Amino acid sequence: MRRLNQLFCLLGFWASTTASLFASAAKPDAGQSIAAEPARRAPAARPMSTDKSWIGPIGVKRGLFDRPYLARLGSAVAIGGYIDMLGAFKQDQGISEGWSFEARRFNIFVSSAIADFVRLTSELEFEHGTEEIALETALVDLLLFHGLNLRGGILLVPIGRFNLSHDSPIYDLIDRPLVSTQIIPSTFSDVGAGLFGSFRLGRKHRIGYELYLLNGLGDGLLSTEGTRLSAGRNPTRFESDNNGSPALSGRVTYSTPLGLEVAASFYTGIYNTFRRDGQTIAAKQWATIIALDAEYERGPLVLRGEAAFAHIDVPEELVELFARRQFGLYFEGTLRVAKGALSVFDEAALYLASRIDYVDLNARRRHATGELVGEETTRLSVALSFRPVPGTSFRLVYHHSWLNDPLNNASRSAALQLGLATYF
Repeated sequence: MRRLNQLFCLLGFWASTTASLFASAAKPDAGQSIAAEPARRAPAARPMSTDKSWIGPIGVKRGLFDRPYLARLGSAVAIGGYIDMLGAFKQDQGISEGWSFEARRFNIFVSSAIADFVRLTSELEFEHGTEEIALETALVDLLLFHGLNLRGGILLVPIGRFNLSHDSPIYDLIDRPLVSTQIIPSTFSDVGAGLFGSFRLGRKHRIGYELYLLNGLGDGLLSTEGTRLSAGRNPTRFESDNNGSPALSGRVTYSTPLGLEVAASFYTGIYNTFRRDGQTIAAKQWATIIALDAEYERGPLVLRGEAAFAHIDVPEELVELFARRQFGLYFEGTLRVAKGALSVFDEAALYLASRIDYVDLNARRRHATGELVGEETTRLSVALSFRPVPGTSFRLVYHHSWLNDPLNNASRSAALQLGLATYF
C-alpha cells in the first residue's frame, strides 16, 4: 500500500505538471508532431504511404521499416543510421559525480528490396564508443499477403512498443524508459522465425500482429544482483538455444483513425538449462512477460505509455534471494510549442516533454516478517528539445529518482543531461 500511494501521488503530480505544460495543445494543430515527422519526411526518392514504404509494409510506425535513410543505392538498397551522444552532471545521495560525456550509440542500418516479395533489413550497433558492438537485426521477410507474411533471422522481439521503435532521434528524452530496459530487456533481439501481417477493419481501422518462435532468455537471468531479465540475454543466444525449447512471443495492435494505437504483447519461455547430454538435470523454469502499450497523437501533442508485468520461476530454495514477480510502467507526453520561429531553420521546432517511470524489481513480501521487499525506482523527467530539422534533436533534460534498495533503505539521485541525437 505504501508503494501504491507513493506512485499515485507522483502520477498525480506528473499529470498536473504535464497538463499545465501542455495546456496549449487543446486546439489541434494541423501540422505533424515530431513523433511522425522523422518517418514521414523521407527523401523524394523514397515514396511512402501510411501503410507501405518503398521496401514493403511498414508494420510499426517509426520501426524498422519506417525510417529516413541517407541514400538509396540503386533501386534495391538503402543505408542510413543514427548517433546518440550526451553529457551529464550526476548527483547520487547528495554526492556529485561531476560532468561526464558519453558516445552512447552509433547505429548503421541497411535494407534491401531483394524482390517485390523479398526484403532484408539489418542494423549494426556500436555502444559506448566501441565497447560493445552488436548485430541488432538481420532478418529476411517473405511478403505473401497483407494478413500473412513470413519472417526469419535476428529480429526484435515483439514485447512492448518501445522495443520495436526505440531509435534515439524519435524521442525528446535521453534515457530510455525504466520499464522498457529493466522489465522488458530492450533492446531485446533474438534469433527466430514466425509470422506477421495486418488486417483492415473498414477504411481506417487496422489490426496488426507478430508471432515468433525464438531461442529465448538464458541462465544469466538469475544474476549476482538478483532477478535481472536483461542479464538473461545470453551473448550466445544467436548461436544456439541453451535448453532446446524455443520461447514464444507475440503482439497484437489496434490502430484507430483518431491517432490512437493500443497493443498487447507477451513473451514466454524456459530460461534455464534443464538437460545436458540428453539427461534431465533440473526442473524447467519459465520466464513470462505481459505488456500493454498505447500511443495517442493529436496535432502537436503525443502521449504514450507502457506497462509490463513479469513472472519468473525461481527454485524454492532461492525465493528469498531472487524475485518471482516484477512490474513497471511509464507515461510520457510531448508537445510542440513552437515551429518555424527561426528564419535560419525553416523546419525548426521546439518541444517540451515529461515522463514518469516506475519499476518494482521484487514485488513480494518476506516470508519471515511480512515486510515488503524494496528494489523500487521512481523517476520524474522533464525536457526541452530543439529540432533544427525533424530528425535531429538537441535536448536538455533533468530527471530526479527516488530509490529503495532490497532492505528498503531510501535514497535519491538526479542528473542534468545535454544530448544530441540525429539520423543520418
